[in-house]
Amino acid sequence: MQYVPAEIVSNTELAPKHWLLELQLPAPLPPITAGQFLSLRCDPADRHSLLRPFSILGSDEVRGRLSVYYKHLGRLSERLSEMPAGTRLDCLYPLGRGFEWQPGWRRVALVGGGVGLAPLLYWAQQLRARDAGVEPVCFFGGGTEADLVPALLARYDLPMELATMDGGRGHHGTVVELYSGRSAGYDALYSCGPNPMMAALQRVVPDSMPAFASLEEYMACGVGACYGCTARIMADGAEHNLRVCREGPVFDLHSVVFAP
Repeated sequence: MQYVPAEIVSNTELAPKHWLLELQLPAPLPPITAGQFLSLRCDPADRHSLLRPFSILGSDEVRGRLSVYYKHLGRLSERLSEMPAGTRLDCLYPLGRGFEWQPGWRRVALVGGGVGLAPLLYWAQQLRARDAGVEPVCFFGGGTEADLVPALLARYDLPMELATMDGGRGHHGTVVELYSGRSAGYDALYSCGPNPMMAALQRVVPDSMPAFASLEEYMACGVGACYGCTARIMADGAEHNLRVCREGPVFDLHSVVFAP
């Protein structure tokens, strides 16, 4: 974990309220696994607000570059979109635990929606870099085609199955419905997105399949000190409150106790 200055290389609007941020950090970067995240001071003039967590979309460890996909979810993320190239932001990274993988898992499903697309896109690239024989298939969903941010997905040469609630693109319905209809033959599953989506996914994934969920929670410190981002996780036959920023954000999907 490092606390460093990060300089904005570019801050590009992909669609209304959807942005792609490129950061320059001191090189080389430490090893980063998809699912880990960073915390940023979104406005360098605001020294009183907490840093905000963002999933990492990609990295170039040699050049010291990190990319972040984010959307306007509050005052500070909107303020971040106003920051021009050359702005220096406080950055704390890499935080949390990333996704796990075993060499025997050849065909993997990645199921997500919203800003949860970021760690899954990053993970698909990392899996291919680890082993050319891995076949990641992405199942992404949103309310409308705009929610899928076509300008972001177009940057990736990956097999993608898409779903929209209004039927504007791909399957007419939820991404969980789409995945459950084509779920045969996968060795492992990775997911990130709204909790209701992952709760529905949990119900259709067999207990025997390795499955992982990257949880999204409000965070304050990002390093496990404040216990403000706990999630209910089953372990050793008992329910525990574990810190998403420290013990997660990636957990065994089968062990997460989602709110009813």
